[in-house]
Amino acid sequence: KRNRILYGSKSKGRVNGWPLLTELIDSSGNISIGKDVSGFLDFSIVGFPKTGTTTLLRHLSKVTDALPAEHCGLVTNNTATLLKDIYNDRARRLEKLKNGEEMKERLLGLKCPQDISSDWSMHNYAKYFPRTKLIIGVRHPVLWFESFYNFRVSNVPWKKMLHTSKLTKGCIGGSQGVCAWRANFHDFLSRLGKTPMTTSSERELLVLGLDPVLTPVGPVFLYELSQLTESDDGGIRSEQFRKDLGNFLELSTEIPPFPKLDTSGRFDSVPGIKRLTDESKIHICDTEHDDIREVLMEKAKMSSVWIREYFLHSDEVVISSRNHFIDIIERWMYDPCTKV
Repeated sequence: KRNRILYGSKSKGRVNGWPLLTELIDSSGNISIGKDVSGFLDFSIVGFPKTGTTTLLRHLSKVTDALPAEHCGLVTNNTATLLKDIYNDRARRLEKLKNGEEMKERLLGLKCPQDISSDWSMHNYAKYFPRTKLIIGVRHPVLWFESFYNFRVSNVPWKKMLHTSKLTKGCIGGSQGVCAWRANFHDFLSRLGKTPMTTSSERELLVLGLDPVLTPVGPVFLYELSQLTESDDGGIRSEQFRKDLGNFLELSTEIPPFPKLDTSGRFDSVPGIKRLTDESKIHICDTEHDDIREVLMEKAKMSSVWIREYFLHSDEVVISSRNHFIDIIERWMYDPCTKV
């Protein structure tokens, strides 16, 4: 039945205005030259890891047709694979329809937190999905690192994490993708091409030397992790955040309040494993982590300045509660382990 939906001449996909997949992918398994597939991806949660992207995906899935779980075909330059995933998800939804029930047209989206730091992903967004709206979460680099490190400890307990003093540069073997290099948030954001990058003052902040995309990518909605939880002003900012995100995506349905962020590990229900993983987790403010914290603070300060003085001045970058957001990013200038 699924093959009929994807490839058959009487497929429901065609009834709903979708071309046959074979019309879009050539015999070598690539997107056919000259074919426009940009309309198959309305939004994408592209980063950063450990900024509530899973919570955001699950929540938006209630009001959109976002793909479940992560789909990172663009990271490996497999745009055709991603397109097949989108078609397969469409087929699954069509199969669930009752007789006579029509498919509701809802936004198509995905989540891949690796996209923002991937060369191939940004190239493929620019080439194949230039109108896709990009949603990007950030958080203080010091707290981000602690969360990411402990996430690996909790969810991959059979692998021993390197000490933080060995993770001050690139992601070496045994790092499990956790390293200071990935905390260069501003460098990765700069590749989106939303700032001029014509002044020495801006270029001096960008330490990785990454080139921006050659052709434009879609607009950006930038948020900070704390904006996904209920605000301490009676929920006023939280309600505004959901409204602003909905307006950015042009949703016709209101986004309901976000649930409490779930930070539990995969094996937390197993007492023995949880005890061992808890013993291996780090407290980033402990003196043994001073080396990594010093490096992360350098990146935090540069990111804070670049985001506030350059990125937020782009007409294609949207934030919610501007003054509050800027206040949060300004706090990146200070070590969260130091009492001010």
